[in-house]
Amino acid sequence: AITGAGPDSSHPTHRRPISCARAMPAKRPRYAPRLDSALARIAALAVHSTMPAAAPPPLLGTHDGHFHCDEALACAMLAMLPEFGGHALLRTRDAPALATCKVLVDVGGVYDPPSKRFDHHQRGFDQTLSECGRSIKLSSAGLVWRHYGKALLAQLTQPEALPPADLDVLYAKVYTDFVEHLDGIDNGVDAGVGGQAYAVGSSLPARVNALNPAWNEEASPEELNEQFKTAMELAGGELVSCVLRLCTQWWPARRLVADALAETEVAAAALPAAEARVRKQLLQLDGGGCPWQGHLLALEEERKVPLALAVKYVLYADSRGQWRVQATPTEEGGFHSKLPLPEPWRGVRDEALSALVGLDGCVFVHAAGFIGGHQTREGALQLACKALALLGAS
Repeated sequence: AITGAGPDSSHPTHRRPISCARAMPAKRPRYAPRLDSALARIAALAVHSTMPAAAPPPLLGTHDGHFHCDEALACAMLAMLPEFGGHALLRTRDAPALATCKVLVDVGGVYDPPSKRFDHHQRGFDQTLSECGRSIKLSSAGLVWRHYGKALLAQLTQPEALPPADLDVLYAKVYTDFVEHLDGIDNGVDAGVGGQAYAVGSSLPARVNALNPAWNEEASPEELNEQFKTAMELAGGELVSCVLRLCTQWWPARRLVADALAETEVAAAALPAAEARVRKQLLQLDGGGCPWQGHLLALEEERKVPLALAVKYVLYADSRGQWRVQATPTEEGGFHSKLPLPEPWRGVRDEALSALVGLDGCVFVHAAGFIGGHQTREGALQLACKALALLGAS
């Protein structure tokens, strides 16, 4: 048995399943009740290897045997939807049995949304989430997200009712932040170009894969089904946590960034043309530490802001009350900036930096030039303006 516990639990055939509940940090997030509710819906799903004997419930279907993260997440997403409440899950490769299922994921060799068939292994399959500008081939997780992601978001964000435009933004964000890398891994797409610089052994797909029996272990179909259900809870729990973090932490930052952009426009409108050009390239955020990068880039793209007038530096207070000047990246989370701070300032600190810049109160400029600091808001603004002037962007 894989799931046994007791004196011999260290033996490879007595591995305990990974539990989302045991992995939960001591301080539970404020969205924990919603996470618990979603996990309860997954836990309620019965998993079978053969057709239930009498009066079988409507069935979701996937293959049996070795499982991967994509079908575990796909089944978890379906289990969390009210539309599939009361369904059971059948894990088999028996074609006649699979034909009775209402939904099939990762098996069957067919992608046909009207009949709810979501496989990606067939020759010639080339579907991507092109409607969101993505190019990675979809796995069963991406296919289910494509057709049920917005319904799942609406379910997970209750009792709030997100406007359709907000739902569209969140739908694309969850895909790029969470689902897309699962599609890439399952389809054998390298994360980068030029080979693997280091191994990542703690990823979600790796942890799901670890729930399978090892090559030298034996497991009954019932034990494998139990492990697969644990994989569903693991993958589904992390997806829900991602969604709820975005809703409670990432999304509120969008309003802060939008308001700051509006204030920048108002401030620039009151200035002479040359000064207005400089002011438009600086954004001051009162919500220090908020996740602003993606929102700023998206809002500027929506407004078709030309690169010459795009925000180059974002100013915000840090946890010590000092002010940061951070260069806007070319892409969210990237290391390349639209306009890094001047090279002569990089790696210099305190009095030496103040003398070099000609401005008292400077704290530091990072050696890579993507961020610097000053003791005050006004000083940070002057530091940013001097950088724009020195780099010819004013």
